[in-house]
Amino acid sequence: MRFINAIYHESTKTVEYESTCGTKLLKTSGTLNWRFNNPGNLISAKNQPGKIGVGVVYNPEKHSFAIFSSIEAGENAKISLLKRKYKDYTIPDMMKKYAPGNDGNDPDAYANFIMSESGVTKDEKVGDLDDTKFNKVIRAISKKEGGLKTGTEKWVYVTNVTVSDGSRPVADLPFKVTLGSTGYEWKTDEYGKLKTIIHTKPGMSIVIKYTNSLGQEDVVYSAVAGEETKSILLTRNYSQFSAKTLVDAPKISREKSTQKPIEYTVMSGDSLSKIAERYKTNAGEIAKNNNIQDVSRIFPGQRLTIYGVNPDSSSIYLVLPGDTLAKIAAKNDIDVDEVARQNNISDPNKIYPGQSISINKNGCSNSTQDEALKTTSSASKPADKQPQKKVASNTNKKILESVGGKNSGNPIALLPHDQREAPWMAIAIKEAQKWKGADESLITKKSNYHQLIGYGKLLPNLVGSKHAWCASFVNYCLQEEGYAKSKYPYRAKSFIGDSGFFEISKPVYGAIATSGHHATFVYGIANGGIIGLGGNQGGLSIINGSVSAGTIKFSTYNGMRYYLPLSYKGYYKETQKHSLQEFDINELNLKLLGMIVKSRGKESTR
Repeated sequence: MRFINAIYHESTKTVEYESTCGTKLLKTSGTLNWRFNNPGNLISAKNQPGKIGVGVVYNPEKHSFAIFSSIEAGENAKISLLKRKYKDYTIPDMMKKYAPGNDGNDPDAYANFIMSESGVTKDEKVGDLDDTKFNKVIRAISKKEGGLKTGTEKWVYVTNVTVSDGSRPVADLPFKVTLGSTGYEWKTDEYGKLKTIIHTKPGMSIVIKYTNSLGQEDVVYSAVAGEETKSILLTRNYSQFSAKTLVDAPKISREKSTQKPIEYTVMSGDSLSKIAERYKTNAGEIAKNNNIQDVSRIFPGQRLTIYGVNPDSSSIYLVLPGDTLAKIAAKNDIDVDEVARQNNISDPNKIYPGQSISINKNGCSNSTQDEALKTTSSASKPADKQPQKKVASNTNKKILESVGGKNSGNPIALLPHDQREAPWMAIAIKEAQKWKGADESLITKKSNYHQLIGYGKLLPNLVGSKHAWCASFVNYCLQEEGYAKSKYPYRAKSFIGDSGFFEISKPVYGAIATSGHHATFVYGIANGGIIGLGGNQGGLSIINGSVSAGTIKFSTYNGMRYYLPLSYKGYYKETQKHSLQEFDINELNLKLLGMIVKSRGKESTR
């Protein structure tokens, strides 16, 4: 079991360890180095591998000790410290800093104990010790620091309940919950979750009731609390749809009746002909209205407008030798300043052959960084405060307006497609189009994804490997569509074992792919691996002619594990009907995101 967080209660000398599934382990009494999984009693420091918490102890002065996820992790941290910091020290010199006298230690006595236990002489340097002597030093330090004398351990198990409509979490839904003989009235939170049910007593009854539309109480879940943690998904299939249709025989022909534009997001397995058939129009018209040059090439997550011109559609122009921005603007009957604005070109006189230029004649670009700053700079979101989440709609009924037939006098009623397939992907694509290959130094100014998910104080920017933002980007996209984030959402490995997500054996469109060191969204397949759309990708790429650090783009990966939000589980069977599509990475980055990407050797994440 992997622990991801730890809290120390000094009054009871208890460390409360929390696992990804919610199970807790309470370690009480014993020696400090046993309670903290810290054999060397290491003081807390930044970026200690395996550290999951900090315990403040007064002995008698205040000290902040690191709490590690396991004894092994604490031991590895001690080994790393000795090899890194004290490799050029002898044991007596090392102990003057490792256990200084001003902290109530006796460094000379400490050094003599270590040398006696390990056989190391006073002149030997730590970095020169062979494995046998070095390991004896490590064991001697643990012995001197308390010997890992055990106290008591108590496991606390829980039941986690998530409510979903099959694809999305259902928020603000009331339930009557009875735990043993005590009743409660709870509602699901914005992520469709009820309060965590703690198994305070083995054998405690758990009963969850929901009042149906007839006013009757239905038992939707019942169990007996035991010595195991459970994650329960309750799926509610109750949505009703109704449509008002026009009269059967209108006096005036509806040959030219006007339909209201419908926004449609392309799903895996879609084609323009299938979409056109559903909406009683033709593929050519959809292609024209959305500036699609090749009717056979559309992409999952691409936004289309049916029955109208897509205001966000843009074409990609590749700069030729001798081109100027003024010439390109004139060819496309658009103002040169508007082209520069749409493409974040600060100097209109500096463009280069092969550069991709987005042309949007409606004066609105879906890929400009200037517009990105406007949309994301919402000053109403104070720095480092948890942003407002967009909650999925949970109304029982949706009244849909009727639309008339285009080529017939007979009226028809169209139900917009139930677009439940990985809705977070539309957010990821929009963010990628918005930044168009900008690196993290620019993105961080207005879209610090750490801050947007509530961790801006811990990680104030996106720049550099110490501020890796791949997981924060993934969780931001989930958050914007009303899904729960992973625990510790800035960590790529946070999805592994999290009770709010379930692992799948084969990737599907929109799944979260993680290696433990990087997290991204599955988009398709290429070259025997998966295509990932994510943030903090392409650290060795040339994008639109400039070397880019981490950015938002398509890249390929192998050796990943795959996860989906628990509330999406009901729709998961539907996603398995469509195999992942194969794409050309360069085509995706160019046609869907509007940027030319060239790899410099093996591409990397930051």
